[in-house]
Amino acid sequence: MLKHFIKYYLRADTKYRIHSPFVFKLLKDVIEDDRYYYAFDVLNTLRARLLQKNELIEVLDLGAGSRKGQGNKRKISEIAKTSVSPNWQCQFLFRLANQLQPQRVLELGSSLGLSSLALRFGSPASAKLMTLEGSPEIARLAAENFSLLGASNLELIEGPFEKTLPEALKKLEKIDMAFIDGHHLKEPTLLYFEQILPFLNKNAVLVFDDIYWSDEMAEAWLTLKQHPSVILSIDLFWCGLLFFSPDFKEKQHFTLIPSNYKPWQLGFWR
Repeated sequence: MLKHFIKYYLRADTKYRIHSPFVFKLLKDVIEDDRYYYAFDVLNTLRARLLQKNELIEVLDLGAGSRKGQGNKRKISEIAKTSVSPNWQCQFLFRLANQLQPQRVLELGSSLGLSSLALRFGSPASAKLMTLEGSPEIARLAAENFSLLGASNLELIEGPFEKTLPEALKKLEKIDMAFIDGHHLKEPTLLYFEQILPFLNKNAVLVFDDIYWSDEMAEAWLTLKQHPSVILSIDLFWCGLLFFSPDFKEKQHFTLIPSNYKPWQLGFWR
């Protein structure tokens, strides 16, 4: 992963070198936004609660596995610590949903439900969100968390993605935003993309997590952004965003980094 980060860092641009109004606004109002929302307190409280749970549960891993090498029996607290979207990622997902205001949202990989709730809280109250989780015990806990926080229009479907994704797509009918965070392997990732593609609305965004998790995922990301349907791609290293609107006129690829990571890049040189 280090080699991928070095390459990413060297080619990444800050907002001072971006001429696309849409991308500049996304960078300024989502990626670099430091406003604190009430929903963050709710998510942090839930995370703290999960970090105190030492109950062992059976984990069914249908994806590429964990870098930590845990067995099938894991503490809830350990899952919350190592396998759940961290605070900054949940806040990003909230801000992205809050900015784009999607009405139909899909998530592949619920885990304990923190990222699902971030998407739910960031989206309009009328929005419908569907999240998929392959591990039965983790799905049970996520559903409990949704109920605990009274999350409405948020449906969880438990089971392997190859079975649950077609069901979710049929129910949603159209998709404005999807967060793909599970099964970190090239071929399944590309397959999910092809399955979701026909259901995308004009202004939809797909967010792929861990695009540099492995060389295989880096290859998947390269294939995804080169797809003929993709008009705009944004590489944030930890995730990649794909847009499809013909309003962007021409195909463009951006690699972005917050300006505080490159304070000398003020746009005077290109």
